[in-house]
Amino acid sequence: MKVTGIIAEYNPFHRGHKYQIDYCKKELGADYVIVAMSGDYVQRGTPALLSKHVRAEMALRCGADLVLEMPVSVSTASAEAFAMGGVSMLDGLHVVDKLCFGSEYGDVSALQELAEILVKEPEEYRRLLKEFLGKGLSFPAARSQALMEYFRNPRNFTGDDFDGVLTPLLNQIAQILNSPNNILGIEYLKALKAKNSSIEPVIVKREGQGYHGQELSHGFASASGIRSALKDVGDWEQDEKISQLFHVMPKEITEIFIEAGKQNQMVWEDDFSLLLQYNLLKQKNRLQLTAYSDVSKDLAMRISKNLNQFESYSSFVQKLKTKELTYTRISRALLHILLEITQEETRMFLHNPYTRILGFRQDSKEV
Repeated sequence: MKVTGIIAEYNPFHRGHKYQIDYCKKELGADYVIVAMSGDYVQRGTPALLSKHVRAEMALRCGADLVLEMPVSVSTASAEAFAMGGVSMLDGLHVVDKLCFGSEYGDVSALQELAEILVKEPEEYRRLLKEFLGKGLSFPAARSQALMEYFRNPRNFTGDDFDGVLTPLLNQIAQILNSPNNILGIEYLKALKAKNSSIEPVIVKREGQGYHGQELSHGFASASGIRSALKDVGDWEQDEKISQLFHVMPKEITEIFIEAGKQNQMVWEDDFSLLLQYNLLKQKNRLQLTAYSDVSKDLAMRISKNLNQFESYSSFVQKLKTKELTYTRISRALLHILLEITQEETRMFLHNPYTRILGFRQDSKEV
């Protein structure tokens, strides 16, 4: 029995996701595809657009055999913890042979080279990272520069094909580390290495729109573009954007999707504005905020300082945003305050992973 795992959010499900499931079965020869999926909250620090049960049904209708829920403490965590949580779940099942993930960079060996260094953090890499941070670069920029300098020394390359793998890698390190999908792919590889897992990583090259692409005219749209279009939908019976969405969503799920829209089931972060404001106001002091996951002392201070200017969830994130603190990082931190998720809860799951079955296909009961 061949089983391939996918770690996903499906926020919302679209043609690119079905393409990945089909790839696992047709190209990788998987008898079954198991999906570890975020529950009702996702990694960008917001509620999922649709409930976990609706999204699980969409995945099953489009070829997934079993959908498992990732607990909220890791589904809303940083890329590193999110990846480790998903890998820990799939590895703990003891039936998954391959992990398939999407990436704009199609060479898994190149990403493995980067993951190897980021796991081991050799002394020379740490020295270079410290040097570039000392020059005032942001952490992502300093990491990119440090990796390029590290790999420019042929002695630090562990692969067999220096010219075939390293040369293009050096030219694209900055680009690779600027893509959320590539970063997440590297984190999956790091997690597999850290757990000494027997699961084989496989990349499916991402087609169509990039992670943040907003166009719906292309056959493969991004989840971000679909969410953006849905915010402006008026009449679910006649709005022309609905017909555009048909081109980027599998026909198997359009009925479910339209029904969810008609019944006003879609959830946005600003629907939680009053609840978030209440949870922020009830904190006794800013030090109490630092107990929650992703809330640093600096962020806690900014929250306290700007709290009387709170208008909505999304606008408050914008108000707190700085060069060092990204929108997503702040959004995750606020969600953790809202849901009262602490660092300790995330650590507990990573040491003792568990899962919940959201659904499976009747003809896949064997898995």
